[in-house]
Amino acid sequence: MILRKGMGFLVITFTFMFCILGVPVFAQETAADDLKLLTEDLAEISERLDKVETKSILDRVTIGGEFRTRLDYIKYEDTIASGKESDAEVPEIWSNRLRLNLKAEITEDLVFHGRLAYFKLWGTTNYDAGLTDLDVTKSGIPDAEGDIHVERAYVDYFVPGTPLSFTLGRIPANDGPPSELKDNTTRKGTWPDLMVTGEVDGVFANLSLDEWTGLKNSTARAVYVKMSQNYNKDKGIDVHDTRVYVGAFETEVPGVKNSLFWLSYGQIKDLAFYLPPVEPKDLGAFEVIHSHLQFNNIMDTGLDWFCTLGYFITHASSEVMLAGMGIFGDTQSGNLGDDRDGHAIYTGLRYTLPLEKLKFPKLGFEYNHGSKYWVGLFTAGGRDTVNKLGVTGDAYELYYIQPISEKHMFLRAGLVYMDYNHYNQFLMLGSQPDSDMKLTNAYLLMDVRF
Repeated sequence: MILRKGMGFLVITFTFMFCILGVPVFAQETAADDLKLLTEDLAEISERLDKVETKSILDRVTIGGEFRTRLDYIKYEDTIASGKESDAEVPEIWSNRLRLNLKAEITEDLVFHGRLAYFKLWGTTNYDAGLTDLDVTKSGIPDAEGDIHVERAYVDYFVPGTPLSFTLGRIPANDGPPSELKDNTTRKGTWPDLMVTGEVDGVFANLSLDEWTGLKNSTARAVYVKMSQNYNKDKGIDVHDTRVYVGAFETEVPGVKNSLFWLSYGQIKDLAFYLPPVEPKDLGAFEVIHSHLQFNNIMDTGLDWFCTLGYFITHASSEVMLAGMGIFGDTQSGNLGDDRDGHAIYTGLRYTLPLEKLKFPKLGFEYNHGSKYWVGLFTAGGRDTVNKLGVTGDAYELYYIQPISEKHMFLRAGLVYMDYNHYNQFLMLGSQPDSDMKLTNAYLLMDVRF
């Protein structure tokens, strides 16, 4: 009896402890399982949100590229080598150019643009790359190393509720009009090719005038550029900074669709140049005026036409005259510090042939002339092997564009002939000697866009 009571007491006690302690243990395990499932659900939801957010960001980012392989033949006649006139021939020059383009619409009012460029001659080369020391020419002249170079990096900020916008950084100063005709693309740059073809760092203030003037695509621009900066004054290098100020206006010609009119005036202050042993603070200053007129697909005929006029006034610094290496310093006449003025004209047309089976190929012709004191420095960073727009004489070009794969691939064959009246290997330093040099450049290139 006592044993039964004892056993009953143990059963009751065990049952009571099981109810008090056992159930919570199972509950804790169930809660842990629920927490694990909840954590997995949250991780999955987070991953989905990350994908949605990433897709939303990527939807605002555009990445593309351009790849070019080019073959050139160049022949020089009556060139000056070792102090005497002679002929020279380069039977083949192969080069590659790669551009990677990036556009990011950060917000509705803020857009970033970038472009990396690689431009190199095939293999090992003895190419004279002296001009690659100048920032404005770096991405337009092939170098021996073939390094990736930042050709563009700038932001456009559109002030909300106003017609005002700002462009800041390495601004689009190459591939301007009319280069889109020969490159078979759309306008990629702001300034006309004859004005500058290269790399420029600065800031634009852009004011849309459409509502105020009734003109379509009309904009007034104020531009500040820093071409060189001297931060080594503590090392005794007393060279001035080079600053550029430009005012420009562009618009579509009233009543003419697919047209462009450009007019600009600029000043280049204190052009810096390191010229030991004289070491001038600067070479002098420039005043520049450019106008550009262009009509695309005139009256739906497939005919495009353009004309650019450029005018320079140079003001030489007296500091470098003793070296005879100032801006257009004429050592023969003794007029070393005189102001000079130069002009240039650049015109051409392109016609889209109505041949559907050939994917509507294009035939183009261009002509440009530069006077004795035309400054070709700012076109030296161009997209071609020879600096046609910098010639002090006459240049002619005939080219043919054959599309291969719609908008993604085409071939271009061309012939350039340059007849020099003057030739200065230093571009604008020292005297401007007469020249009978002639240059013939035949080329074939393939462009692929993606």
